[in-house]
Amino acid sequence: MKTIVKLLIVDDEKMICEEFRETLEQEGYEVDCALNGKDGLQKIQTHHYNLVFLDSAMPLMDGKKVLERIRHFSPVPVALITGFMPESKEKEILHLGAMACLRKPLDLDRVKSLIHTVERRSPAQSL
Repeated sequence: MKTIVKLLIVDDEKMICEEFRETLEQEGYEVDCALNGKDGLQKIQTHHYNLVFLDSAMPLMDGKKVLERIRHFSPVPVALITGFMPESKEKEILHLGAMACLRKPLDLDRVKSLIHTVERRSPAQSL
């Protein structure tokens, strides 16, 4: 049986979300997108994800606020995506429970390495 790895991308830039989704789907992953923090939170509450990629800079609710809210109800692994983040803020994000802070442009090898890490930790879900 094949293991299903489900990923969620939360990013307010639709084009980035779709391109990242296509790249990950080509790698064989099942991927959902949310275009804002509120929708991302709803999806996490109603679906199982192995890993969430969360943009740090979104209007209304930034990545830090979304991560804080996720941690109130879910231990799902989260990787924060940022264009730039001072080291002090990165430490704060990691302290809040993110497993990594990824810099844009994303390094696909680093992304796949994170996915493989959570894949090894997560209980298998079969088709």
